[in-house]
Amino acid sequence: MRVRLALAVATALILTGCVGTMPERTGYDRATGTWKKAHGEVAKGEKSDKGAKDKETIPVMSGDTTRPAGSLPDGSPSIGKASWYGTEAPNAKTASGEDFVPSDMTAAHRTLPFGTKLRVRYPKKGTEVVVRVNDRGPHKDDRILDLSEGAADALGLKVDGLGDVWLDVQP
Repeated sequence: MRVRLALAVATALILTGCVGTMPERTGYDRATGTWKKAHGEVAKGEKSDKGAKDKETIPVMSGDTTRPAGSLPDGSPSIGKASWYGTEAPNAKTASGEDFVPSDMTAAHRTLPFGTKLRVRYPKKGTEVVVRVNDRGPHKDDRILDLSEGAADALGLKVDGLGDVWLDVQP
């Protein structure tokens, strides 16, 4: 009887711990000695150029199952493999000259102009995000895009590490 009661109490405690979720941190910032903010979140004292929550940075279930055309305006493929990077490059500079922030919705592309907005769809999960090109890459021939850690997490690609994505240039 006591064993059953103890088991019931332990199960209830475990299940109540699963109700909420903690905000995900993206890593430790060595320069400031603090944890970096969760993607899409604005830290205290920090100004956001797009607002605290921009509709473009929130992952949504994609109802558009239309595959993109064969290539992007620069002639590069619009369907291919994407990977992500982030925690291994704290305080690094991007090819565009700005500081790399792993939690931002950014990406590295070989040829698209800096500032180009891309809608990235991940058909495996049915998710999509809009990212801004601010870096050059990927440096592996079989990939068409390197996503920041925040963008990969929002797509559900972070856990997979590598996945097939569809790209569309946004106005």
